Amino acid sequence: MVTETGKRHATRSPRNVRTGLNLRLLAAPLLMLLIAVGAAGNAHAQSAQIIVNPQLASVPLDRDLLRAIFTLRLRSWPNGPPVRIFVLPDSDPISDRFYREQLGMYSYILRAAWDRMVYTGTGLAPTIVRSEEEMRARVRATPGAIGYVSKADGSVFRTTLPPLMTAFADVPRR
Repeated sequence: MVTETGKRHATRSPRNVRTGLNLRLLAAPLLMLLIAVGAAGNAHAQSAQIIVNPQLASVPLDRDLLRAIFTLRLRSWPNGPPVRIFVLPDSDPISDRFYREQLGMYSYILRAAWDRMVYTGTGLAPTIVRSEEEMRARVRATPGAIGYVSKADGSVFRTTLPPLMTAFADVPRR
């Protein structure tokens, strides 16, 4: 708009109003997304801990051995007893964190491997437990047992491997 003095003044045309409204509509979901990403980052701050039966305290665990165990390729421990795997349900965030950080795999990949072994009759699926407390109790009481929890206590031998890599969801995309 041009005034009598010849200066231009900004006007609020319908287009400018719509643009401002669109930016405000985008700001709220963007802010919520940033908050959610921050919360997810805090959830991943604590790594899942590997727990084994106390009789297996002398067995060194590395990533290759863990992957062989959890993909059911290793059926007995190097010192003799059969491997018994205990897992939390796939819907538990600790499971997802353990599979991605320690094994470098997704739960659906492991589930497919377990189903293939069960349906071909060449293996038994891991035992699913309902809670971390049940996981600790079953691993402690079962010879050759292995599992994972969010925070290990001193009653069961535990080990932590360095994360395989930053969790896939946490890697910024360019």
